[in-house]
Amino acid sequence: MRTLILIATLACAMPAHAQSLDDLTWLKGCWRTQAPRDAESGSQTTEVWIDPPGPALFGYSYTEGEGAVQGWEQMRIDAADGGRPRLVAMPGGGASIAFRMEEQIQLDDPTQIAVFENTAHDYPQRIIYQRQRNRLTATISRADGGNPYTFSYRRISCMAALRP
Repeated sequence: MRTLILIATLACAMPAHAQSLDDLTWLKGCWRTQAPRDAESGSQTTEVWIDPPGPALFGYSYTEGEGAVQGWEQMRIDAADGGRPRLVAMPGGGASIAFRMEEQIQLDDPTQIAVFENTAHDYPQRIIYQRQRNRLTATISRADGGNPYTFSYRRISCMAALRP
């Protein structure tokens, strides 16, 4: 009888949650938003994540359009918060802003989701990364989900010029 209860409990258990940086390596790679129809009037964002040996994932992104770089950002995901992953962003090379990883991280295949929050920050307060096969979305919003903005990426080959 105890065995049946244990099996039933395990079957109803919640999906696995990311607890370490290793659980977030699905972000690795080169990602790009779809090119606008008229490249001169739109913008395109490229985001690159690498997983070098060591206790962090490193990333950068840049947005280009109208023949110029319109914005850029350096990022890292480390485990400095008592071992729990956090995303640290430095938009335009400015001061770092840390977002603590929330527990609602689904690692079910084929979709992975990572939620980071910092309710003390003005905007964004929440960053959600979601990967489904060769697609990645990054949604920034307020902590309550208000004022969302989503970047929809597709995986691209990491050209030598994009690799750090």
